[in-house]
Amino acid sequence: MSDALSVVSPVVELFGWFGFVVGTPFVLAGTLMRASARRWEETVGVVIPPPGWAHAATARWMDSSGELHETEFADLPIDTPVETELTVHYDPVRPSRPRLDPPHEDGRALRIVGRVLLGVGAVCALASIVLLFVD
Repeated sequence: MSDALSVVSPVVELFGWFGFVVGTPFVLAGTLMRASARRWEETVGVVIPPPGWAHAATARWMDSSGELHETEFADLPIDTPVETELTVHYDPVRPSRPRLDPPHEDGRALRIVGRVLLGVGAVCALASIVLLFVD
């Protein structure tokens, strides 16, 4: 029995450390992504006649502070009808980089993977402590 414990004990401890060391960055990255996705705001933009240099549809939109922005959206072809209304999502920290699709990168998958790894690490840490007292 002690031969099996001498093999199992280091493996359990290794998985414990692995769970904590790898799981923590996953949880932190997922939390940062969720915080970043939450601060995006939504507004309405209107397609304007494209300037001569434009390669895609250009739209004007106003942020929450009342500042007017003009942005070229690569997702829309240049022949998009003028005065077409668009839903524009922007980050108040960097309003000059808007997007048309809503930010759904909330980090949920990273947080789940991180929590599973942390759970495995916690279970293995407890098993490692129990194995210390088993003869």
